[in-house]
Amino acid sequence: MTGDVQIQLMRLLHGQLPEEKARALRDRLAREPELALAYRRLERAWAGLELPPAAPAPLGFTSRVMARLGAGSPVVPWSKAPLWVRATGAAALLAGVLLGMGVGIGWMPKETHAHTGLPPLTESYLAMVNDSTAPALPPAQGGEARQ
Repeated sequence: MTGDVQIQLMRLLHGQLPEEKARALRDRLAREPELALAYRRLERAWAGLELPPAAPAPLGFTSRVMARLGAGSPVVPWSKAPLWVRATGAAALLAGVLLGMGVGIGWMPKETHAHTGLPPLTESYLAMVNDSTAPALPPAQGGEARQ
């Protein structure tokens, strides 16, 4: 099975295919038993996926954060800050939003999902996995290694 067929099967499973393409792929599944078997395997794997339970915060985390907040200079309410500080903060926020929009527009793929305007999740994942130039993930550190 080619990567394109696998992508189409995953999009069908997740409901991301347009109705015409989904109907054509279902007809093909009815004609080709090997393809239908591959689809059933994907369907079983999809149904078996489960998110891991959320990890609790480490003991003493809240008290350490609060201690660090209190250890620095006294906190001044935003409304009491000088005008130049508030203006600089607002300008930095606006610059960050505009920069983020510019970066986001430059990275948008040509094919997007019809409902959300975002690329389909399965295609993004497979493109990342199949990209041999993608950097490797760093080794687990902290809580992940202890579990």
